[in-house]
Amino acid sequence: MSYKALYNKYRPSTFEEVAGQQSIVRTLRNAINSNKIAHAYLFCGPRGTGKTSMARLFAKALNCEEGIGHQCNKCSNCLALNSSSHPDVIEIDAASNNGVDQVRELIDQVRYLPIKGRYKVYIIDEVHMMSQGAFNALLKTLEEPPDHVIFILATTEPHKVLPTILSRCQRYDFSKIDDNDLKAKLLWIAQKEGFAY
Repeated sequence: MSYKALYNKYRPSTFEEVAGQQSIVRTLRNAINSNKIAHAYLFCGPRGTGKTSMARLFAKALNCEEGIGHQCNKCSNCLALNSSSHPDVIEIDAASNNGVDQVRELIDQVRYLPIKGRYKVYIIDEVHMMSQGAFNALLKTLEEPPDHVIFILATTEPHKVLPTILSRCQRYDFSKIDDNDLKAKLLWIAQKEGFAY
C-alpha cells in the first residue's frame, strides 16, 4: 500500500466538499449555470485557503462528461483530473517556470483544441513569480484567448501581478478558513481515518 499525504487524500473532489469558501463556490456555479464563463480568473489569498483546489474543481465542473457544472468523479475526465493526468488541464508552477520561453511554449499550445474535454484549462500557480517578459507574453493571449481556453491564475501576492493582467481577469479573494470550518473538517478526517478524538 502506498502512502498518500492526508492533504492530498482529503482534497475536495466536489464543490460541496470545499471548506470556508462558499461565496466563491456559489459565484463559480452561477457562472457555469448561466453560461457566463470568463476566459481568465485570478484566485488570490493566503496559502492553504483552497485556491489550487478550487481551480481543479472548476476545471472538473467545466469538463465532466455528465454535463457542464457536474463533478461526478466517475467519468474518464473526472478520474483523469483526480489523478492529475488530464491532457487538457495543465498546471504550471510559475515559481519554477517563470521565464518568457516557458510562457511562449505554453502559448504555442493554446491554439490547439482540447483532446478530451470541452475546455483546455491552464492553472498557473504562484503567478506573481513570473518575470516581466513572461507577463508580457501572457498578456497577448489573455487579450484574445481562443474560445476553448480558460486561464486560472493563483497568487498569494496580487500586488505583484501586472495591472494589465489583473484587468483581464475575474478576481476572487479567498479568505482564511474560519476556525469552526477547520475544526469540522479535521473531525471529519479524523473519523474517516479511525482516529479517536
